[in-house]
Amino acid sequence: MIEDLDVERVLIPVDFSDGARKAFYVGVKLATKLDADAHILHVEGPLHTMTDPVAVSEEVARLEEGVRRRLNALYERGGLEEVDRRRVFVEIRGGKPWMEICRYVEEENIGLIVMVTEGLSGVKHAIKGSMAERVVNRAACPVLTVKPDGYESNIEGIPKKFRQN
Repeated sequence: MIEDLDVERVLIPVDFSDGARKAFYVGVKLATKLDADAHILHVEGPLHTMTDPVAVSEEVARLEEGVRRRLNALYERGGLEEVDRRRVFVEIRGGKPWMEICRYVEEENIGLIVMVTEGLSGVKHAIKGSMAERVVNRAACPVLTVKPDGYESNIEGIPKKFRQN
């Protein structure tokens, strides 16, 4: 059934949190099953705040090296040796993560996003918001969200008028 999905490119945003690591494994394995390219996107804070072009270039190079080193570690720990790395593309950007994810989807004609939910609720969710929720609501393609390890469902936090009996 999953092979029936017509997806040529899967986007996997990573921030190297435990939850993003889990989404990385799910996304890369899913891309392999779908015979699709895996696009790994890491977004740092805005890089335009640096005024020296050499400093920006050096910072991007440092980030690229760090991302590649971390991706290699994820491959080794996740048993992903069978993945064809020629079909894995890495991009590093500066900006707001949800905006850069949505922009990347449009630019690269991404067919599916696989990303972690943050598992926030209540006051934290109201204050911080959810990046995954912003992406789900704005992305031009389907989004598969992966729950972080240890996620506990909290149906009691849903107002009764929205619960089905």
